[in-house]
Amino acid sequence: MKKTLYLTLFFAASVTASAQQVFDARGWKYLSPETKWVEKTMKDMSLEERIAQLMVVRVPLNMDDKQAKEFSDRMNGYGVGGVCFFVGTAERQASMTRLFQEDAKVPLLVCIDGEWGLGMRLKDMYSFPRNARFGLLPPEADSLVYRMGEEIGRQCREMGIHINFAPVVDINSNPKNPVIGTRSFGTDRERVAQLGIMYALGQQSQGVVATAKHFPGHGDTDKDSHLELPVINHTREYIDSIDTYPFRRLIEAGVQGVMVAHLQVNALDPLHPSSLSPAVVDGLLRREMGFDGLIITDGLDMKGVTNTYGMGGGELAALKAGNDILLLPPDVPQAIETIKNIAKENDDVRAMVDYHCRRVLQAKYRHVLPYIDDSIRVPGEEHRTVCQQIVDEMDDVLVRQAFATDHRIDSIVNAAIAAHATPGCQVVVLHKGRLVFDKSYGHHTYDPQVADTVLPTTVYDVASLTKVCATTLAVMRLVDDGKLGIDDRLSKYLPYLDTTDKKDITIRQVMSHQARLKAFDSYWQRTADRDSILLLVANSPLNDKDGYLYSDLGFMLLSDVVNRVSGQTLDQFCAEYFYRPMGLHHTTFHPLRNGIGAAFVAPTELDTLREGGVICGEVHDPNAYAMGGVSGHAGLFSTAEEVAQLMQMLLDGGVYQGKRYLTEETVNLFTSRHFAKQGNRRALGFDKQLFTPSKSGQTCPEASQASYGHTGFTGTMLWVDPDHDLVYVFLSNRTYPSSAENKLAKMNIRTDIQSVIYNLIGNK
Repeated sequence: MKKTLYLTLFFAASVTASAQQVFDARGWKYLSPETKWVEKTMKDMSLEERIAQLMVVRVPLNMDDKQAKEFSDRMNGYGVGGVCFFVGTAERQASMTRLFQEDAKVPLLVCIDGEWGLGMRLKDMYSFPRNARFGLLPPEADSLVYRMGEEIGRQCREMGIHINFAPVVDINSNPKNPVIGTRSFGTDRERVAQLGIMYALGQQSQGVVATAKHFPGHGDTDKDSHLELPVINHTREYIDSIDTYPFRRLIEAGVQGVMVAHLQVNALDPLHPSSLSPAVVDGLLRREMGFDGLIITDGLDMKGVTNTYGMGGGELAALKAGNDILLLPPDVPQAIETIKNIAKENDDVRAMVDYHCRRVLQAKYRHVLPYIDDSIRVPGEEHRTVCQQIVDEMDDVLVRQAFATDHRIDSIVNAAIAAHATPGCQVVVLHKGRLVFDKSYGHHTYDPQVADTVLPTTVYDVASLTKVCATTLAVMRLVDDGKLGIDDRLSKYLPYLDTTDKKDITIRQVMSHQARLKAFDSYWQRTADRDSILLLVANSPLNDKDGYLYSDLGFMLLSDVVNRVSGQTLDQFCAEYFYRPMGLHHTTFHPLRNGIGAAFVAPTELDTLREGGVICGEVHDPNAYAMGGVSGHAGLFSTAEEVAQLMQMLLDGGVYQGKRYLTEETVNLFTSRHFAKQGNRRALGFDKQLFTPSKSGQTCPEASQASYGHTGFTGTMLWVDPDHDLVYVFLSNRTYPSSAENKLAKMNIRTDIQSVIYNLIGNK
């Protein structure tokens, strides 16, 4: 009934606008609908109720339904102007808001202190990062702060909240500040002001009052005003040019609320806290700076006030100073009684009560009445999705900025080139599906006068990355298609294993390097025929000792499994099911036969046994070369960008650019350990982090246990970390001109770069 009555008054007044004649104590005149509603509401209020309208009270914690009703009756019995929530769940707050508004004679201003979103107070709602993180954004990304404010405002509106005590626009100029710190956008007055404007305007676009705080500036304090009164001894010139600068900018931009802090600012008023100072509130903020919005005290229950003022004295002083809203009075009836007694004897105080009561009612007309009949509801999951999108975009900008301004990767690579650890390389990093670093270094050889510069399109022999970028992908696809099972014996598909000691080894064992196969043999010295080499592998003796041993042999056999099951060679199968549909034009076996010129391929070694004396465009691995250039353990060529695309597909659960290539179940199966109890860290095809990470390991210590990847003999590496949504690819030809000394590994080039990457994305 009360909601209906106020809606009727609101809309009836809106219809006639300024054309309706209304009589008041001053005679006939034309009144706006807003003024008419305010004056009608004021007329029906007692002095005590007008005083109470200035007060926003704290909602007690952990009330049951009975206690909530008792609180509502008591609060609305006084006629307080609003409530402020501080903790709980969204549903509980929504429920209490409905109750309080139903009981209110005059609709309440509902407030929250949600600087980084409703999750700051409501444990089941979303929290954005602190302002300091947004303060790191470059100016071209300021719209993200607007979108954050807009989304916070949207959630407030759905929850029936009319005022959010944000943004903080204090300048964080004192590193010892115990209360501001990361709540501030930073130390630069221009950036603090600009980001504060973005936040405020975004929030106000949803009809929710933004509140710039803590005026005249709480950034350079070393005490917490919740506990005591901080003292600021800045000169007036400093205060005008630094402390109050963001507030001036926000006022010009149209911020609708300002919160005044409890500070002893001696240059402005050596006798009163700023929140209770007529010189600061009415003189500086209202008159000099021209602010016409709501002026709100900081919490009057804070020690910065209560240590000096009691028995309603703080509330009376705040009123006299020029504040519109007296926030969190510790004793509501005492505060009302104190102000009432003075107002009865002092016409100026009575006029102050009426003046500020009108201002509060004006705010209600503008920010409460238009929405009073809207259903109060808990924001749905779609809001969390929007919030996460904003944060992901922010992280992307910050990570890109970090990579662009940090030169440690450059230094590591340049040191490697100078030490002749590699003549050049490519480094690619994807974070949260976005390309954040893509750089090519050096030349194809150490003679820059004649050598080609490494470009993003330079093609490298990826060596053992073939095991995961070709063979493992092919096996995964065949498992998805139901043509293979990881516990199938290889001999099921390779009959020539039936009469050997390998007849019982399984795909799971082979891909985990748990099949007792020896690591390597120089089969190329005995034959240059693919089938003959496979028979030599089949007849090579198994190791006597069970356990993990990295081996090329199993992947040589797996390429034959793919061939026999699919009817296609490994290169044909991967091209048809992965490389071509994904648009990977530089990922191929036999690059020179597939349209890639020798000038675009990095050579791998000087070798007098090969034609021309330089291995370029042909697989470096001698066994793979003897097998015709296509094998399960080596032979693939690619660029860092395209290897990263393959890995991003896996990181995204088998989907790339909206098309599914593998099931998520299969991706998870192959990137998990299967023989961990036997001390084997490997997944199926993929390497994994050491059980006890080490700086001397094949990956940096920061990589998570969920991560997976591989390295290659020619100086290559790929690594995927689902925990950090990260893909890292390093390709080089460290084997040129000779593979004899592996300086790249000795200098930890690949893993040192990887460690820097984790540092830059903030996930050490």
